[in-house]
Amino acid sequence: MGRPIAFDRHTVLNNALALFWSRGFAASSLRQLEEVTELNPGSLYYHFTNKELLFQATLRHYVDHPLSARISKNLSTGNPLEGIRRFLTSGYRHREEEQFKNCCFLACACTELPLLPDTTIELINSGIGIIRSGFQQQLERACKGGLVASPRSSESLSLELSNLYLALQLLARARPNQKQLDDTVRQSLNHLLNQQVS
Repeated sequence: MGRPIAFDRHTVLNNALALFWSRGFAASSLRQLEEVTELNPGSLYYHFTNKELLFQATLRHYVDHPLSARISKNLSTGNPLEGIRRFLTSGYRHREEEQFKNCCFLACACTELPLLPDTTIELINSGIGIIRSGFQQQLERACKGGLVASPRSSESLSLELSNLYLALQLLARARPNQKQLDDTVRQSLNHLLNQQVS
């Protein structure tokens, strides 16, 4: 199968993302990247310079598209506490053939930081900041609506929720037991928010 005539950046990044997400940065070879992106070596280097910069492009793509879509769906409308719960649980609800998606790509990337350029850390922190901001907005909505009466600030709670989110992602990757993960989410939210979250 020859490479496409037109370069479709969105498709190329989606395909590279799936490979990096399932195999990791170190285990994804240039040959595999050429195959999944359908780019020859010259085109791959022309558009992305090297494997590290392609990985960074996939991180940006992940934050701008799949992650932003989940945030918009769960952390911007509806019941704020239910939205937080849905966001936390949606990260590990994937079909068996997509089990590699049980771990947020940002959390997966964190496990390989020693192999990546320092600018990758900035991208990961930026993505985590977007998640934290989504949590904070929902917490502020919950406080205004009288759903949460916490003496702690929404900023500190959103930090704890983002830490919970990242921990859940790694736990889901290691032990993808949905019932145990759901129980962990419920208990953690009940503890953090002093509320009974179902």
